[in-house]
Amino acid sequence: MKKLLLTLVVLLIVNIHAHSNTDNQKVCSGIGGWTKDGEFKITSSTCITEKEYQAMLNSKEYLCNYYQKSIWKESEREYGKQEYNWAAGSLEKIKSLKEEGKSLCDSGKLKEGESKLKEAINIINHTKYK
Repeated sequence: MKKLLLTLVVLLIVNIHAHSNTDNQKVCSGIGGWTKDGEFKITSSTCITEKEYQAMLNSKEYLCNYYQKSIWKESEREYGKQEYNWAAGSLEKIKSLKEEGKSLCDSGKLKEGESKLKEAINIINHTKYK
């Protein structure tokens, strides 16, 4: 019985591995939580293929987009605002740098835009947690 179970597990793993190497297979990630009724509900999810993921990583605008999302997560959404001991005016400075960086990135000046966005991230990185 143990050999049969072990064989089935190995075949299942091999089958999963064989199917995970296809270009069209999507990998999904998401956020979910338990409702008051005791049901697990997915609130948002994103699915992407390996080919799409690699194209995104290799795009010229990748760092501009990544830095903007990072800044939003740490300084603009409520969680970030509550987690740090912000110095007076630092949130305004971060927002200003983000807007400058976004504008530069949107106009095709990617390196200059990335530089402004990195400056905003440096302010966040040198801010202490509460």
